[in-house]
Amino acid sequence: MEFDSFEIVKRAWYHVRSNRFLWVLAFFMALAGGGSQGVSLWVQSPMLRGLSGLSPMHRAGEKIADYARGNTAFWIVFLTAGVIVGLGVLLFSAFAQVSAIGAVAELDLGREGDLRTSLRWGRHSFVRYFGLMLAYIVVLAVISSPFYLLGWLAGGGTIFPCLMWMMIAVVYLVILVAAAIMLELSARYLVLEDRGILESVQMAGILLRRHWRESVVTWLYVMLIMLAGTLVMAVVLALLGTPLAWIFNAATEHHNAFTIALSMLAFMLAWCAAAAVAGIFAITGSAVWTMTFLDLEPAAYRG
Repeated sequence: MEFDSFEIVKRAWYHVRSNRFLWVLAFFMALAGGGSQGVSLWVQSPMLRGLSGLSPMHRAGEKIADYARGNTAFWIVFLTAGVIVGLGVLLFSAFAQVSAIGAVAELDLGREGDLRTSLRWGRHSFVRYFGLMLAYIVVLAVISSPFYLLGWLAGGGTIFPCLMWMMIAVVYLVILVAAAIMLELSARYLVLEDRGILESVQMAGILLRRHWRESVVTWLYVMLIMLAGTLVMAVVLALLGTPLAWIFNAATEHHNAFTIALSMLAFMLAWCAAAAVAGIFAITGSAVWTMTFLDLEPAAYRG
């Protein structure tokens, strides 16, 4: 079987730019990361501080947190709203991801696609996919625990040779990459073949063992796509921070509820604008994984 990852990337981009209904799904995917290799605007947005740490946007965010710590009622409201919005974003993102997998599979097989058809995929497999996502998060937490423990021991005075640290880092990276690939392949079995969570994971493990080279190459391509999306997202947030600077400066200087609320609204608008742009990269990465799966497992889905 001839496998060309770059050709798959080109096909994925063609489907994304030619079918605008995918852009709607892309927006919601980007809010929570768009898969195992995504950078979430909701969870990981502090990563952008390295590029724009001096911007009024981040100063306002710090002031909002300081104000919340000094006001118990506001802190409760702030924390509750954050949990509700964060969970809602994760749910919408999972639903959009499932819808995108089904829609891209239909398009790659030469069928017509639309938003209504893609949403049917989401309704059918959303609950199982969300369970798969939660299981993935738990597995990552369990895997990461020993490495965090080693870091804590090192901070407490225990000294590991540099070579040992390098070996630990390599092992950890390999595990993370394998887990990310397993999630992507399992999701395609779950959605396109309508399998259960455990069966999807088992099938993904078999496919990964058979085609580990192709899977790793695909992971690298998708990682490059998501890194490009992260950079674009950072640029968009930085550009939007300039015209909105007066709002953030007002929130910094005046600690009243109105300026704080206005600053939060401005940040949410900037956040949504960045998601609209970064979503194109997120759904392209998802499409690459879907078409890779169909090429590696040609009998998996034929409708």
